[in-house]
Amino acid sequence: MTPEREVGFDAIANRISRFPEVRAVYLMSGLYDLSVVVHGKDLKDISTFISQKLATMHQVQSTTTHFVMKRYKQDGFVFDDKESDRRLVVSP
Repeated sequence: MTPEREVGFDAIANRISRFPEVRAVYLMSGLYDLSVVVHGKDLKDISTFISQKLATMHQVQSTTTHFVMKRYKQDGFVFDDKESDRRLVVSP
């Protein structure tokens, strides 16, 4: 991100937070300036949002996308999947 004079990251973070696909926006320390949590119906929906709306904003220098593969705990609630894995084992 490129921060703006006198407002820093606030203006771009507020603009990003107005998209209906965006569930959360966080100012981060470390390698990335903002963490944007996005929700979509499928990978294509999320990819389209990132490539057509988020990445095209002039303050955005680059994006990195991560997907949640499995939840173990969220908001104090532990997700305990006691049901056995029914997938077939594949071996070389």
